Amino acid sequence: MLLMPSTNPSSIAKNPFFKSFSIRFEDYLGGIINDLDASVQDNARYTILNGGKRIRPLLTSICGYPDSHLDDIYKASAIVELVHIATLIHDDILDDADFRRNRLAVHKKIGTHDAVLLGDVLFSYGLELSTEFNDSRICRIVSKATRKTCSGEISQNNSIGNHLVELDFYLQFIQDKTGELFSAACQSGGVLSNCNEDSMDCLGKFGLSLGLNYQLFDDIIDAFGNETSAGKTLGTDFLSRKPTLPVIALLNEATIVDKDLILELLNLDEISDLQFRTFISLLEKYSILDLCLSIFEEKFTCTNTLIRSLGDVVKEELLTDFMSGFITKLNVLDRLKTSNFLALHTR
Repeated sequence: MLLMPSTNPSSIAKNPFFKSFSIRFEDYLGGIINDLDASVQDNARYTILNGGKRIRPLLTSICGYPDSHLDDIYKASAIVELVHIATLIHDDILDDADFRRNRLAVHKKIGTHDAVLLGDVLFSYGLELSTEFNDSRICRIVSKATRKTCSGEISQNNSIGNHLVELDFYLQFIQDKTGELFSAACQSGGVLSNCNEDSMDCLGKFGLSLGLNYQLFDDIIDAFGNETSAGKTLGTDFLSRKPTLPVIALLNEATIVDKDLILELLNLDEISDLQFRTFISLLEKYSILDLCLSIFEEKFTCTNTLIRSLGDVVKEELLTDFMSGFITKLNVLDRLKTSNFLALHTR
């Protein structure tokens, strides 16, 4: 895996602003919840302050550094995080998930009806906050990202059970579903730091590419990972019949006879241990792990190339440092090459 070297690999870690950003950002989020209507504050607090990596806010702060007012950075960061949290609420409802970050999913706590409306409140609140900037571009950026994210989710839901989805179509809707908010986070910071048009375009493309990387990584880990090291239940995408990179790649590579067998397995309401092992053996037969890793590496290299096209030394260094956080993820993927992934999914 290729990772672009940084001239200062600890630039974020050593910068006093970024060292304190996460703490101050949590305080800011807690404060703006008080501006919501009293009827939703408790449930909003339960959901919003339930942890998370806060990747999108960090990207906004990086792309807004160093030429933005602090209050503007926190507000723009909060906006993209509110939209993200709203999508998670709706995702959990659609997936009938029981937990989110080791806590009861909010729809299990307050009911589906109120949870849907809570998600709507957070969407609306994020867009409301985006109108408070003098530059209307932030509102347009966030509004577009919200629309595209929801459209991507619809495309994914419409594709459940359709195992013959083309790879290009799949990449497009996961880019919409995941990448658009990354893009909005980056471009919002770009607006605040007065980036020129070329840099704004590059930041947007970087965000889209980064979001794609995250989803492809999750696809690969779900199919080939170790639950102990991943820290979550794996194989869920296969069981829920969602199209994923490994399944799409397998169907593209398989012979007609094997493709019929694969589709038969994918369409079963319940799958036995033997049938599950048969599916895993087909992944091995067509070297799908290596193929998926090759696709991921190509996309990851593209993301790093976009950083080098920014024309802003400070942002290039900070984003390169941010991307170094992928090292752990890349190490996990590298270990998959030498691990016996058949054993990982023996049930």
